[in-house]
Order: sequence, then structure tokens, then C-alpha cells
Amino acid sequence: MSIREEIKKILDPPGTDSDPGEGLLHSAVLLMLSEREGSHGIWFIRRTEYRKDIFSGHVAFPGGKKKQSDATLLDTAFREAGEELGFDTLKEVEILGEMDFMRPYTPSARRYAVKPFVGMVGSEVDFAPNYEVSEFFRVPVSHLLDPRNRNTRQRERDGTVLNDYVFTYRNHIIWGLTGRVLNEFFGKTSTCLVKY
Repeated sequence: MSIREEIKKILDPPGTDSDPGEGLLHSAVLLMLSEREGSHGIWFIRRTEYRKDIFSGHVAFPGGKKKQSDATLLDTAFREAGEELGFDTLKEVEILGEMDFMRPYTPSARRYAVKPFVGMVGSEVDFAPNYEVSEFFRVPVSHLLDPRNRNTRQRERDGTVLNDYVFTYRNHIIWGLTGRVLNEFFGKTSTCLVKY
């Protein structure tokens, strides 16, 4: 069985969980795996800094808010990733599944409900990041799974103690919603990922 088949068996198929609740801004992100030289990695962007962007400067997965023209949140993930990274997502991404909606802890972003989709991209894809992306980089899965490169810190929001999952790679710190998505993804798939 391939890594694609194993992850597909673990994750929910796209369209399983489609309603995060009323009054929320529906959004989607695309966690992109790829294989290069026998090892798997995950692609990240660093968002360009803008004063009006609440996620300005953050390391993140490509994605954004759903538009009326998007029939589904998977369409949102494909459209946003395609715009931000300048490639044909419909042709180059094989969707392996989706994860549960997540809500950011940041007070200014609490109205967002974010649906993470997981996909595999080919090793020969030519990316052309647009102005929304200041950096685009790939981190080996083995690095992210290494306990030396990850940590859990606790912080308080409105009297509740919350876990924040922090991953480090070179000069990058991956935390917040992106860190939580990674932590949940690895909680579901780390057993199969370490085999490949």
C-alpha cells in the first residue's frame, strides 16, 4: 500500500464535514505533501506583511476565505492555492482527504472557520508565488516529527488555558492555527508517515 492510499484510509473524504455553523467566515487551506529524493515534505508559505491582514507575516498553508463563486470549500482551497502559488491545482494536486474545521484562537480571527484539506503534489511542479507570498518553502516530514523541533506551549484566552503547538525549521516558527493543523494531521498519520 502506498502512502497516498494509507492517508486516504485515515482521513475523511472531501465533503464529509461541510457546515461549521452560522455566522462564521468559511475558509479553507491546503496542506500539500510532496516526495523528493525519497523523502516526504510539507510546503508552507510566509504571508506578505500587510497592516490590514490579521495573518500578516505568518507561516501558513496556502488558503483563504470562500467566495460566492466557490461551489465548495475544496474549490476555495484549490483556487486560493492556485492564485498564491501560480500553478494548476486541479491538474497537479491529488486530494487525500480533509480534516475537521478549526477556529483560530486570535481574537481578531475568531469568526473564521477553517477547513484543512490534505493533498499530494508532484515533485516536478513549477510554482510561481504571487505578491501575497513572501516566502515559499518545503520542510521534511522527518524534521517536523522530530521532538527536538516541536514544542507545546500553553497560553490563556478569556480564562481558558489553550495548547499552542510550535514547530521550528531554520529561521521559521510554525505556530497558531497552522501548528494546530500540523499537530492534528500528525496525530492521525504519523504511524504511516514514519514508514515512508
